[in-house]
Amino acid sequence: MNLSIDTTRPGASTPSAAVSRPHLLPMVSGMWLLAAVISGCSGNDGQVTHPSIVGMTDTTPAYYSDGNLTIYEVQIPVTMPMRAPDAAQAAKLGAAPSYLTSFGATAAPWILVGDVQTTITYTITNLDNATNTVELLIDPWNPYVKYSPGVEIVSDDETLPDLSGYDQLYVLNPQQRLVGTIIPDDTYALGLELATVMNISVVDPNDPNGNGLFNHTFDLQNRSTAADPDPLISMYIPPVQNIPAMIGFNLGLRSYTPMNVAVEVTVDVQDMTGGKVLPADGKLDADDQPLPDPTATLAPPKVIAQAD
Repeated sequence: MNLSIDTTRPGASTPSAAVSRPHLLPMVSGMWLLAAVISGCSGNDGQVTHPSIVGMTDTTPAYYSDGNLTIYEVQIPVTMPMRAPDAAQAAKLGAAPSYLTSFGATAAPWILVGDVQTTITYTITNLDNATNTVELLIDPWNPYVKYSPGVEIVSDDETLPDLSGYDQLYVLNPQQRLVGTIIPDDTYALGLELATVMNISVVDPNDPNGNGLFNHTFDLQNRSTAADPDPLISMYIPPVQNIPAMIGFNLGLRSYTPMNVAVEVTVDVQDMTGGKVLPADGKLDADDQPLPDPTATLAPPKVIAQAD
């Protein structure tokens, strides 16, 4: 089980430009706030990961505040059990798609977006005796980059957080425990959309509407598939055979007022083609090596503020 709770991050002063998300939190245990959630954790079953949990308390410092807007946010990384290719398999991979070479790729993706089906089950727990409104945030990784949206200073009067890959608002009743599922169609879309914004950043790096294209791509109301793309971004969606799968994500919560709330997720990864997911029993042979997490990040372009 991965457990993390934010109690130390300092607040931010007024930025002059876009700011990044809060740093990922260290893993700690024994926090009273999540006792009720932890009691329900269980071991993995098949290809279902151990639970990962992140929470915030009513003493969590703001990570952004400008006098008009205050944002509280916490994150942890969630790694999925993806298998790296062995030497023979790596040698058979084709040439890297051109858009991926800009991110260090030297060969075609090993795990494609259609090679796995991923289901994320989440439980959001409101630990307060009051109604709370909180956002569930999931920012995808592929083997090349981690998506890292931030906060955009549009003008002196307007500040907007960039959208996460999955960004959903929930209103929780006092002491409510809400269970939900992000289905494989949606996690497939997260992989496709991350590849799409990577391509946008390569094809049109100086597009003044780049930030809008990134956020439009990840907007849940504009969800695309390769067969049914959103018309605004269709030209940027790579061919499906060039789209790497999501291999992990940053899990987060966001609020605009202090609160005591936590989220627990488990990830069920089904191997659709064979040899792409690590054995569920943990018995690894010499060829069963985990796929490394990406070290690079991709952030939306900064908003170009309009003059008054």
